[in-house]
Amino acid sequence: MLSICYIITNSPTFLTIIVGLIQLNKDPLKSTIQGAKPVIIRHNLWPRKGSKNTTNDPILKLVDELHRDLELVYVGQVCLSWEILCWQHKKAQELQQEQEQQHQHHRYNVVAGEFQLFQVLLQRFIENEAFQGPRIHNYVKNRCVIRNLLQVPPIKDDSMKDRNMSKVDEEVPITSGRLADIIKECMRVYWEFVRADKDYGNVILKVSQQIGAELKDPSISGLIDDMRAQLHKKEKWLKDLVRSGNCIVRKFQKHHEQELDHEQLVAQVGLRLISRVLSMSKLRKEQVLWCNEKLHRIRFLSRKNVQVEPSFSLFPC
Repeated sequence: MLSICYIITNSPTFLTIIVGLIQLNKDPLKSTIQGAKPVIIRHNLWPRKGSKNTTNDPILKLVDELHRDLELVYVGQVCLSWEILCWQHKKAQELQQEQEQQHQHHRYNVVAGEFQLFQVLLQRFIENEAFQGPRIHNYVKNRCVIRNLLQVPPIKDDSMKDRNMSKVDEEVPITSGRLADIIKECMRVYWEFVRADKDYGNVILKVSQQIGAELKDPSISGLIDDMRAQLHKKEKWLKDLVRSGNCIVRKFQKHHEQELDHEQLVAQVGLRLISRVLSMSKLRKEQVLWCNEKLHRIRFLSRKNVQVEPSFSLFPC
């Protein structure tokens, strides 16, 4: 899987072939990706739902397997980017507290611009998705052209070589506190990105279809059933909490409102990503255990309070 990730990221020509193979359009596809030779696919090779010839046709079987691999690449990247985004937000908050205690002043103008670009790319992706086809196909095509799509920038303060000295006095310095707010806004846009994924549905159907073929361990099968029940329950609790919060939170102080809204946001993304992983057409035991760990870290202390225990756990590809 690491090899296919590397090929997708670093080989525009190979990616053009992939996009051609999985394209739904019946018309010939002419690739216009920069740096790649035109590839023309004259047949609709994507297996349609309900088709009985997928397993008999070696080409369709290859395309179906390729789609499963691309889905794994996409879901893995989405989960990884969210993990790093949460981690960077926590790091910015820690830097803010540390620098305030030590009366230090650092500038983060460069990395703030990188996070704002991260946000803009997500927003453009969401806006254009209605005209670009299914999420996975759209992501693969965009990932080749826009190399830093979903790539969370590392936090570092501005060094002298990063600054245009003639404009230093004109720039408004961005502190670690302001940087934390910018990252929080990126997290909000990320939630919109995850929520817009229409391929996330049918989790119950897809998981049940894969139990016999992929997950033969009875303990894992039982675990999935328990997770589905817990996931449904927590999604309902969170939905009720968000609804009640729209009326009640207005009575709270401003800083309480922000903390509550952010915790809800983190829980919403976490639950949606768990659902997305479980809806994959190819599911492995390690991924089920990863989902189970993440699900247990989303806790409802009461019907009016949700808490997400921070953790950094790489998605098993």
